[in-house]
Amino acid sequence: MRVRSIDIFRGIAIVLMVFFSIYGVLSSTPDFLQHNRPDSVHFGDFVLPMFLFASGMSLVFFAKKRAKEGMPGYALDCANRLTQLLLVSVFITLFRGYFLGMDEVMLNALLFIPSALLIVLPEAAIAGFSLLIFASYFALSSFNALPDFSAAYLGGYPAALFYLPVMLGGVIAGRRIFEGKSINSLLFVSIALSIALLLISPPYKDVVSPSFISLSILLSLVVFMAGGALLGKGSSQISGFFEYLGRRPIRYWVLMFIALLIPLEAYSFLNGLELPLETGALPAFMISAICIFALYLLSLAIDAIVPRISRLAARRQ
Repeated sequence: MRVRSIDIFRGIAIVLMVFFSIYGVLSSTPDFLQHNRPDSVHFGDFVLPMFLFASGMSLVFFAKKRAKEGMPGYALDCANRLTQLLLVSVFITLFRGYFLGMDEVMLNALLFIPSALLIVLPEAAIAGFSLLIFASYFALSSFNALPDFSAAYLGGYPAALFYLPVMLGGVIAGRRIFEGKSINSLLFVSIALSIALLLISPPYKDVVSPSFISLSILLSLVVFMAGGALLGKGSSQISGFFEYLGRRPIRYWVLMFIALLIPLEAYSFLNGLELPLETGALPAFMISAICIFALYLLSLAIDAIVPRISRLAARRQ
């Protein structure tokens, strides 16, 4: 069972992730288009959490679809999905020089495990578990026992637990959508929680602060609702574009590395250049936008060519 609004939302997250990834390699200006900067907050910082939130939403429908298979079948499907994510992460980290290190796909894989286990709990229990993670963050902080998140990309493995409320927020939202309930109450709760946490801690991604996580949930809900409005207005071409990408997020992510990021990083290495390449803000913006559509066309080409190759192979057999 596919929900078009979730696919559109995930497609928006993928487009933003590709844009900010490419732009960050090409230019360091302007400041508001940067992300992962210490002691600061930018819109780009929330793109990864949006993808995690979307993964939590889709996990609900993944679980409901396989409920008839029973626990053994569900566990086998979860293991298969987890293996795919881990293989993609290993491939990416192998080429980027930090084998088995933390990256966006690895973080998604790690959060998939507890989310798949907790999804059977009542909504209140899932929310309570997320609040417990927030409380543990503040407890560790008060004793100066928080891990050193600056030691690795995205905070490394120690930061993974503190991202979990984002995916669990997506699970709660996805369950409400599946049951035909409104997510407005979840939106109001996330607003109140974000305001309360902002009074306690700054919303910085580099330290995975609870206020950053709560704002990530809030922004994800806002973007999801905006995507739903786009679908409701009948903008078939635009919504269809995002929906297509949302059905193939991992493929698009891998294509970005193979076709764009790895060649750009190889070019800079071979020519003794430092990243970002400092192409200038406007050229970087235009190239990043073109790359999004180039990957889209490449994905369409794959969809057109692979079935033909499969048919030819079947005929020869």
